[in-house]
Amino acid sequence: MQTITEEAAAQLWDAFRGGEARALAALFEAYYDALYGYGRKLTGDEELVKDCIQNLFQKLWQRRAGLRAVQVVKAYLFKAFRHHLADETQRLQQQHALPAGPDLFEVTYSHEEFLIAEQRDAEQRARLLGALNRLSKRQREALYLKFFDGFSYERIAEVMALNTQSVRNLVFNALKAVRQVMLTALVLCLLGEG
Repeated sequence: MQTITEEAAAQLWDAFRGGEARALAALFEAYYDALYGYGRKLTGDEELVKDCIQNLFQKLWQRRAGLRAVQVVKAYLFKAFRHHLADETQRLQQQHALPAGPDLFEVTYSHEEFLIAEQRDAEQRARLLGALNRLSKRQREALYLKFFDGFSYERIAEVMALNTQSVRNLVFNALKAVRQVMLTALVLCLLGEG
């Protein structure tokens, strides 16, 4: 995975808007893995995620003349990708007459992605994973964007179409809930009941 600075990404974005196909290809290469990881957290359909990433970049190319300058390309791409993935998921649900919920995406955590150095034994990791998966869908998504993708609260708000304070509340309440579960587990362990 290629790393890119925000400044370099903004320059590539401007070049792409000016018609440079190589600039869009460089953005695709720079952000594909991050978009793929985010998409896989939102939906279990690997092929849908891949298709949506490709479709997003095709649409960007087709609409490049009407696009505005962007300072934080990664956040813009995550937001556009999330909307595109949501639209495709809804379209597929309608085609297959699947029930659509108010929140299409459900972020889940796995042991491979969330190993914490202090949590050395498997039982503690399982408790942490269980605590994370008991959070609301929105809380899990906000935590993923904050801690796995390193987004600021402002960028998470853009991606999730929420205001910044709502994102701060989501993250705060999620961390508080996880801490409470882990503290309870620790106390039970110390008392020999865990």
